[in-house]
Amino acid sequence: MNWQIPLLTMVIGGLALAESPEPPAATGYIEKFEVPERDEEGNLKWKLSGERAQINEDGLMTVINMRAEFYSSNRVDLVFTAPTCTLDRLNKRGHTDAPVRLERDNVVVTGTGANWQSDTSSFVVHSNVHVVISGQAADAVNLGLTE
Repeated sequence: MNWQIPLLTMVIGGLALAESPEPPAATGYIEKFEVPERDEEGNLKWKLSGERAQINEDGLMTVINMRAEFYSSNRVDLVFTAPTCTLDRLNKRGHTDAPVRLERDNVVVTGTGANWQSDTSSFVVHSNVHVVISGQAADAVNLGLTE
């Protein structure tokens, strides 16, 4: 699903704190956080939130109850959730072995485990993948109007 790749890329890219090849030395955690990204005109592009984020010595960040919202025309366009995930801010990639859920308009994708990588613009759900299409999108598929 091509719509999710650039959006998840923005989240991982937006979390990069430095361009240096050295991982950040800072460690710690934050609780009940939101990290927004806005465009030049002040419009919301995406928002990452979580119950807790642990920043590790190796530069990885473990997020508990992650929710990433992606916006188009100041409206939520896509929501990605996972109970836990690990973000590599330096290399702009992420991984989870937990259940994942992507929601957009009339499409819901669920599965277990996922990897995403910014430089290849890829997002892969590992197993138990289910796609539910409803409403007009489902009607178009049923009529053979889309592939």
